[in-house]
Amino acid sequence: MDARRLTIVAVLLAACYVVLGLAVSPAPPGRLDVAAEALRGHGVPAALFFTRAGQFPVYAGVCVLLLIAGAFRRAWLGRVGLAVATLLGAWVSSDLGKAFFHRPRPAGWIGIHETSSSYASGHATLSLAFYGFWACCMWTSGASPAARTAAPAALCALIVAIGWSRLALGAHYATDVLGGYLLGGAWLCLALAVRSRLAARPASFAGR
Repeated sequence: MDARRLTIVAVLLAACYVVLGLAVSPAPPGRLDVAAEALRGHGVPAALFFTRAGQFPVYAGVCVLLLIAGAFRRAWLGRVGLAVATLLGAWVSSDLGKAFFHRPRPAGWIGIHETSSSYASGHATLSLAFYGFWACCMWTSGASPAARTAAPAALCALIVAIGWSRLALGAHYATDVLGGYLLGGAWLCLALAVRSRLAARPASFAGR
């Protein structure tokens, strides 16, 4: 998909995120949210593991490792810089959205006491924006066919697992996670649009 279409998709996803937030934030939990409560309290050790995989220390560590790798392989630096910028943009917009929608968290929490507002899930937003970007980079890379399949599949599984963990720990409603994926998807499409526009310039952005 070219940069123009990716930008359009990013705008549409961001609009869906806003519309969903306006619909669910002032209202009591809907059918989807109530149905997803069945996930609460199941697989707590795994949920804690995946939730921590979507927290700042892990992202910071991964970014440092990527920057170190980029120092030895300069062709990666463009992608690393774009990934970090996307992560920071998604982070700021997620926090601003929480402050704007100000949706209360579900009653009760497991393992981790969250103090910010509920919509949308920052974990879902950041995981799709950051890990999704690297999944796309791997998919279009010059690695072996097995690696180009296995790495994106593993990253996609991680993204889903992080979203699930927020429901299993009672930290979010299902619509919070959905909203987070919408916002994260918007940032991912925007990052891919930038990468597409710059692909003809430095080879670091080409993903090859």
